Amino acid sequence: MTKMNPDHIAKRRIRMVEAAGAAGCLLLCAVFAGKYLIMPLLSPSHRATKNSVTMQAIEGYMVEGSYLDRNGSLIMGGETPGQEAQAAYPLNYSYAWLLGYYTVSSQSENRFGLRGNLYNYTMFTLDEHDKGATVRMTTDNGLQNFAFSSILAGNEGSVTVIDNDSGAIMCLASQSTTDYDVNDISTFLMSDVPGSQFRRGTYENDPPGSTFKVITSAAALLKAEEEGLDDSFFNYTDTGTYVAEGDAFEIRNYNDYVYGDIGLETALNNSVNCYFANLGNLVGKDRIKAMAEKFLIGTDIEIPFLGKVSSVLDFGAGTPADIAQVAFGQGNTEITPLHLALIGQAIANDGVMMQPYIIESVKMGRIPLYTNIRHKLSNCITHSVDEKLKTIMHSTAVGYGLDEANYGMVYAKTGSAECPDGRVHTYIMGFTKDASFCISSNNSDISYTLYGAAQQLVAYLNALYAQ
Repeated sequence: MTKMNPDHIAKRRIRMVEAAGAAGCLLLCAVFAGKYLIMPLLSPSHRATKNSVTMQAIEGYMVEGSYLDRNGSLIMGGETPGQEAQAAYPLNYSYAWLLGYYTVSSQSENRFGLRGNLYNYTMFTLDEHDKGATVRMTTDNGLQNFAFSSILAGNEGSVTVIDNDSGAIMCLASQSTTDYDVNDISTFLMSDVPGSQFRRGTYENDPPGSTFKVITSAAALLKAEEEGLDDSFFNYTDTGTYVAEGDAFEIRNYNDYVYGDIGLETALNNSVNCYFANLGNLVGKDRIKAMAEKFLIGTDIEIPFLGKVSSVLDFGAGTPADIAQVAFGQGNTEITPLHLALIGQAIANDGVMMQPYIIESVKMGRIPLYTNIRHKLSNCITHSVDEKLKTIMHSTAVGYGLDEANYGMVYAKTGSAECPDGRVHTYIMGFTKDASFCISSNNSDISYTLYGAAQQLVAYLNALYAQ
């Protein structure tokens, strides 16, 4: 029997120990990776566990990163380690719906608004002073406060303002069933009002009302342009009622007005329901649908760090009665106020809808962690259709008291939507040469109550851009 060399035996034992150690390390790495890297991506509860451990480790010394407006002015920030960031009055109320909160326990994360979506940057990515990254937003503090305090003034609704050239959201003020104070997270977490965490500008989907007549007008103008139709195509004799072929339901004008012989501009100026019900069937479902889809109605629009804006384009069975309902803004089509402002932005921008955004950059000192890249979403309409649409929207705005002498060139359309729950949701959407807007209200029965609010907002925007 051959005796093994003692050195050979020792080397083999060392290799076995090394292999076992390596296997043990790999096993530990696999367990760690599974628990803290892979499972948090797949399971909300595992993510909460991981983030809870992280928060417990840093909350005593972490300083939440600051939020700045488009001018670099402070919206919200922290200076004292371990204490929650604060916003000065009235920013703590006007921005509450936007900023929201982030809290975490071993079982679940509570996230709402920008703070809920940016916590990895502002709370978990710390510099040498243990402060989170700085977020530069596209909003304007003065405009946000003005919209919240003077335009909404405690009434349920929203105000959205978007820069025409870039798509930057300059204002997104919301008022719902309760007031939130971003300095006091308990105002969010302890509310027992159903649906109270409801940012109306981005989440509220209701029929567009007469604002959709802008889409129907665009589809009709494009049809006339492509088919070489003269102005007689737009002529209509209004009797105050309209009954679609194959249906018995009467569509009526507001207050049962009768307008007689009218064309497109007069019809939009006066928001004549019967005219647009008839025009919808003259234009046809396919053209209206194609135009609405160009304006991304029926498509989800993702706004980085803010969330998804959804809409519904629904022609039902596609009968003449269904087409008529959609054409003047009723039926089952749904849209958000922010999307209405985007439609204004596209018309203002020669038919090009830009990607909306509210975060300009996220930086750790001078190091960029995120930078927005501007880009377009859709080519909605041709230049020639855009110019014709602007003409009739301008004369419509003048009828709302937005005359050129006092407000410059303004373009607008109101809408009153009869909602399934009995509410009447009113809007005024439009644009100046610089910015587009939508004011929505849940507490007014008719849209002319928004004329004064629109005049105030346009005057503010003109002064803001003149600076």
